[in-house]
Amino acid sequence: MKKQYDEERRFALETRSFVTLFLGIATLISAAAYLIYRYRSEKAYREKWADYDDCGV
Repeated sequence: MKKQYDEERRFALETRSFVTLFLGIATLISAAAYLIYRYRSEKAYREKWADYDDCGV
């Protein structure tokens, strides 16, 4: 009985650790994707309006 309880507890801890690791990695990937999207969007915006800066509008 005690051995089965220890195995179940170990499995629960391993599962929780895996889920925590997965969520951490997913958060980092999401943050990196957002920053890349934001950078490219700002770059495209600046390039679009660069011609108008030269004419004084």
